[in-house]
Amino acid sequence: MQVTNTVWEFPLTLPRNAFTAREAPRAGDIWRLCQDAATLASIRSGWPPSRFRAEKVAFIVYKMTMLHQAETPYGAVLDTKTWVSRLRRRTLSTREVRVRIAGQPVASATQEWVHVDFDTQKPKQGSQETAAAFAEVDIEPSVTMPGYDPLPGVEEELVFDMWQTWSDPLAHANHPQYIDWCDESTSRRMLASGLDPILLQPLAEQVNFRSSVLPGERVTVQTKRVGFIGSNAVVLKHHLATDRGPAADAVSVRSLAEGSAEALISAWD
Repeated sequence: MQVTNTVWEFPLTLPRNAFTAREAPRAGDIWRLCQDAATLASIRSGWPPSRFRAEKVAFIVYKMTMLHQAETPYGAVLDTKTWVSRLRRRTLSTREVRVRIAGQPVASATQEWVHVDFDTQKPKQGSQETAAAFAEVDIEPSVTMPGYDPLPGVEEELVFDMWQTWSDPLAHANHPQYIDWCDESTSRRMLASGLDPILLQPLAEQVNFRSSVLPGERVTVQTKRVGFIGSNAVVLKHHLATDRGPAADAVSVRSLAEGSAEALISAWD
């Protein structure tokens, strides 16, 4: 359904494999839902993936911020609204995504996209047609990360090889995959500290993407505690890298689905 020429709304649902054993969606799958919303809006605006390929250009994410406001049950219809809040030099685009159930907020995201050459993935100015299709509209402020009290902790390292079958249409790891990797690193620290990883509850995260991760590459995720929010959440910093150099820097805010988060905060002592 089109709301205006620049604002789009879609009724979306999460797939069954997006849910954990406690019937709550993973953070990375909420990111995938937001990516679906951006793609659907692009299609409705006259720019399906096939057109990007034909014109040898693409939009890729270089930064994203997400707030998780409520967990959603499987099968729920998620009213997803998206618009472009800023377009700079026909190259840098800020897209907002808001997810609600019956008017109640579920998740809010701000995506920063860069228009690139398809083959080199280097920034490239878009056409006048592109700018017209993704015109700016001012609806509500962009998402920001919550503040926290500093509390440095030990560092945990996760090393693995990227699977060939993790590649996306641009032949690299899709951006929500980075959140999966950060949460896997966090979950392993929880397990080592006697906490059930199933209880991990996402509250917020932000990722600054530095470079692509390619099939077969060795990936290192370094995770350390940098702060806390009362007894409600731990704040973690993640550095992701390959042998070619930094791939991303991320901050995640996590809590426990049951009880106080104090045990989660102390897991990095």
